[in-house]
Amino acid sequence: MKIVFILLINVFLLPILDAKAQSGQKDLLHLQYAPEKQNTLDLFLPDSYSETTPVIVLLHGGAWMMGGNEYTNKTAKDLRKRGFIVANVDYRYVSTTVHGSDLLMDIDKAFTFIQQKSKEYHFKHNGYHMAGISAGAHLALLYGYTSHKNIKSITALCPPTRLDDEETLTALQKSSLIKNVELLANASYTPGDKISASFTAVSPYAHVKAIPTLLFHGDKDTVVPDSQSKFLYQLLTQKKIAAKFVPMEGKGHDCGMNQPDSEKKVLDEIVKWIIEFN
Repeated sequence: MKIVFILLINVFLLPILDAKAQSGQKDLLHLQYAPEKQNTLDLFLPDSYSETTPVIVLLHGGAWMMGGNEYTNKTAKDLRKRGFIVANVDYRYVSTTVHGSDLLMDIDKAFTFIQQKSKEYHFKHNGYHMAGISAGAHLALLYGYTSHKNIKSITALCPPTRLDDEETLTALQKSSLIKNVELLANASYTPGDKISASFTAVSPYAHVKAIPTLLFHGDKDTVVPDSQSKFLYQLLTQKKIAAKFVPMEGKGHDCGMNQPDSEKKVLDEIVKWIIEFN
């Protein structure tokens, strides 16, 4: 009778224990989170995790209209090796019919999908972390600051943060990126004319709220000047919002992610930041 009782207890306890701790690394690839072709994500689960393991939603760069989550595939797997759950998200390109608000809608749908998957794979249902590089960093900031989701922290590598001032828009013209930003904002820019409020609407600095924000920027970045991150860092500091700016000396727009030593520095800082604010 005693043995039968122990067996019954085990049968009832196993699902509970399973819901609290999982094991076995998994790559869940090309998951369709919404109807459009680019609405896919890869979900990377570490060797072991529980319902307290940090979840990172990672967004790739590509000037809002090129590339995909293959750009951030290595970073996603590297963060998974550090013990995090990582959702590497793809999203639509801006076009004459797709604008910044649509990209934010994609990210929001990805969030909802990840939350649904959390029930199936027994990981945290809420309180995720955002991260991105370049255009993905811009979207991570913009979504984080404007969303009603519970976002624990944001990590942004070489982000455009201020898209509504003359100096920034002139620099974007020189880099042949002004059309991308016009499509993002769904507005046009003419040098010397008043800048549309639509450019402010897609500028992360205009929406800041109390989400701990970690910023990296190469001081040799010729695509997005490091003044963009410095400006946002100063604003966050003035508002007494937890923030850290890590200058990547001698690095360009890749933020040092293509060199092992600086890549490790970035990953180490991200790990510390997320653990601190999880």
